[in-house]
Formats: sequence, C-alpha cells, structure tokens
Amino acid sequence: MVKKFLLAFATVLAVLPLAASTFEKHNPVDKNLPVNKILFQHWQANGIEAPAVVSDALFLRRVTLTLCGRLPSAAEARRFLNDDALDKRAKIIDKMLDSPEYADMQAMRFADMLRIKSEFPINLWPNAVQTYHRKVHDDLAKDRNLSEMFYEMLTASGSNFRTPYANFFRASADRSPVGLAKMVLLTTMNMRETALSKSALQEFAKLFSCIRYKSTYEWKEEIVFNSLEPQIFTAQLPDGTRVKINSDQTDPRKVFADWLLKGDNDFFARGMTNRVWHWCFGSGIYPVADDLPMLPDFWERNFGSASSNKPFSQELQDLLIKEFKKSNYSLKHLYRVVMNSAAFQASSMQQDAVYRKHFAAYPLRKLESELLIDALAQITGGYDRYMSVIPEPFTYLPYGTKAINIADGSISTGVLDSFGRPPRDSGQLAERNPASTDSQKLYLMNSTALYRRISNYCRSRNSIRDENQRLDRIYLDILSRYPTSRERELFHKYKSEFDPKKRQTVWVDTAWVLLNSKEFIFYH
Repeated sequence: MVKKFLLAFATVLAVLPLAASTFEKHNPVDKNLPVNKILFQHWQANGIEAPAVVSDALFLRRVTLTLCGRLPSAAEARRFLNDDALDKRAKIIDKMLDSPEYADMQAMRFADMLRIKSEFPINLWPNAVQTYHRKVHDDLAKDRNLSEMFYEMLTASGSNFRTPYANFFRASADRSPVGLAKMVLLTTMNMRETALSKSALQEFAKLFSCIRYKSTYEWKEEIVFNSLEPQIFTAQLPDGTRVKINSDQTDPRKVFADWLLKGDNDFFARGMTNRVWHWCFGSGIYPVADDLPMLPDFWERNFGSASSNKPFSQELQDLLIKEFKKSNYSLKHLYRVVMNSAAFQASSMQQDAVYRKHFAAYPLRKLESELLIDALAQITGGYDRYMSVIPEPFTYLPYGTKAINIADGSISTGVLDSFGRPPRDSGQLAERNPASTDSQKLYLMNSTALYRRISNYCRSRNSIRDENQRLDRIYLDILSRYPTSRERELFHKYKSEFDPKKRQTVWVDTAWVLLNSKEFIFYH
C-alpha cells in the first residue's frame, strides 16, 4: 500500500505542476516592446495563437538557471511570488544580470565555445587554462564590449601565461592554417567550414598562415607571434572579398579582425545573437545552430542557389543584430531583450511541433550537466570533489567548488560526463549531449551517496515544526514553488500509512521523488 501511494505521488508530480503553474492572474508580457511586436505579428501570420504566459514561479526558475546556473533560493522565491509589481519580471532579469553568478555561468558557456581545456587534444596546459578562463570571466563580469573582446583574441601575441587571449589560437586541435581557419569560422561567426567551398577555405586560411608558436625555458609556456619572415600574398575573406597582405607591415589576423569587427557586415553579430538565443531556448534562430548562411547573395554567387537555412523570423534576427550593435555589443543587453520577450515568457505546455518551430512554446529540455549537479549540491549541501590526476601538475579543486566554475574541460567526474558535459574538443554546440540515459536515472534513483545527502537535507528541515511549512520549504528549495492542494493531499495520505516513529522516511521519499521529477531535471 505504501508503494502504491508513493507511485501515485510521483505520477502526479511528473504531470501536475507544469499544468498547474501555467496561468497568471495578470499578463506580464509587454506587447509594445519591439521584440514582442515582431513575435506577435509572426505568430499571427503563421496562424499560431499567442502563447499562454508561464507562471511567476517557473519564470523565476527559468531566468535564474539560464543567467546564473543555479536554482532560486527559497527566500528569493517567496519574495518574487509575493511581489505584486507589474514590472517585477524585468527587475528580476536585471538583478540576475548584475549578480556574481552571472559571470560564472557565462564563463562556462564561453569556455565551451573557446575550448578551454588543458589536456588532449587542445593542450592549453593548466596554467594557461587558469589565466585564459579568469580573463574571460572578468571581461564578462564587466560586460565588456564583445567586439573589443574578440578583437583582442584575434590579434593577441605573447606568452600563454601572461597574455591570456594569446591562447585563442592555441586552443585548436589542428594548428595548421586550415585548422585555424575552421576554428575561427565556428568561434567568431558560428559557421562550419562547409559554408565555404574548398578553394575559398584555402584562400581564407592564408590569413592565419603567419601564426607561429615558440616554447620558452618556463615549463609549458609558449609564445604566440606573427612570423618574422616577410610575405606578400593575396587571401580571401569569408564574403569573397580579396585582400593583398604584406606581413612585414600588417599582421594578417588584424586584416580579418578589422573586417569582422569593425567592417560593415553582420557576421559576428549574427553568430553571437544566434548563440544567445540557443543558450536561452536550447535551439537557435536558425534551424542548424552552428551553420549560419553568409551574406544574402553568397550562396547564389558561390553555389548557384539560395540557402534553405533561413531564420524562423528574419525580422527578429535583424532586430537582435540591431540591438546588439546599438548596445555597444553588450551580452547583458542581448539577454535582456531575449528574456523580456513573449517567447521566453511563454508556457511550455503547448509542445506541438509547429509551436516549437516558431517559439510560441518554451521548449522542454534537460538541464546542463553542471547545472543539475550543482542544483543537487545546492539543495543537499553535498558537493562532489573535482581533480585532475594527470601529473601536469596534479590539480585538486577546493571542496565546495561548483561544477560551473571548473575552468578546465579536462577536469570532470564520471557523473558529470554521464549527464552530457561536453569534452570541449571542437567548440561546437552539439558537443553537449542533452540525451537522457539509464546511467543518469540510476544515479538519481539509486545512488547511495545522493540518498545520504537527501537524508541529511531532510533532517536539516526538521527544525520547521509545522508540517505544512516544512513541505512548503522543501518545494521552494527544490522546485521554487509551493505545493498544489492535490500534492498536499497525496503527501498527507502517504504519511498516514507510516508508523509515527518512522515518518522521517516520508520526508526523504518526498524529496527523492521531487529530485527525480521532470520538473526538477528539465528547463520548462
């Protein structure tokens, strides 16, 4: 009988919260925002109903996870749910953008993109990893102009230990000119090498043919510099423009950086806006996240046909590019525009393929590996230990280190890897594996260490004498919302089957069920 009630409890938890948390007493979406005008017109033109607005509780969780890589605290959830201000959603977005965890989360995403990893096949080595990651983290914390930030990366020379962005051209498994060209296309423009013909890629690669690497007497130090032998050659930029280079007078990398970040084109802005959209929704504005089309006539000029890879809304893409440039290439502003949109604030209940294609429903998807493990640690107080046993040198991170703060892609655990942490070998978005596997389910349902942490967590909540308040606190800790009346009813029914002396098990089982629910494991 006890198992029967537990199964019923788990079944309700898996379905009811999403449905029960869909509707709001007021509509907090500002339809006058330019981004929302475009979205509502787009949905109307495609015969799609405007999406229902997600609840305050789910919105708070969604924003906090996306921007800060953590769950809202119980106190944050209470304050937000009790706040009647109509602009509280815009305010909480700004608050999260200004929090210290924002830089932690974005540094993790940039580290994936920039392939920050000490060991094979990238081989940045530990000292370089730390200086590179710290520089990226600090620049993102200051909301540095991303155009300036990438310009420095593309043109930096010097020691990998003392000039952090000199590691940009070291973080490639293939350091040949063509290998570097492929890496640059993906990292700065979010494009695969297939966007260029073979001959065009060879011509583009000439811009990186003068990059040289030199070791020093310091262990694992390497100097990145421009070749000292003068060369005169012609190369081709990604839009087909041909340029003449005299390497004795001009660093070829600077020619490309000037064209990309100071020239009259949208390659960088288009790639970056698509990445941010992908980070917010799990899929990009374009059907293929890291294979963007070139200039409007590029495909026809080079391949005889127009690209079929179009954004779901060209007007939206144009607006995001415009906002990104107008804000002086501010990542925070880009997030602010996207998160105040009706698409980001849409309910996840309507999962029809058409609605998902046009972002009229927020997509359900699994939390990133690091976020899920950190969420378990945040709730239970039990952190994993992270170390690298490769003697280059041995690396032991302090106890309590969050997974999103691990600078080195070579430092991981079996649990992190099983939940899909990317190896950071290529920088492709597809390296992060979102699939659910049996090993993940076994860990969440059957791990002795995790069950021990859950038991300790529940004992720590015994100081809350009122059982309804204790149940509220567990729900706020884990799901960032209060339990529904149906969930309360099931909980008390389940508790009534236990001997009063053994009712601590009820609380452990409740927390265990919540932590295994889709509502906890997924963005929604």
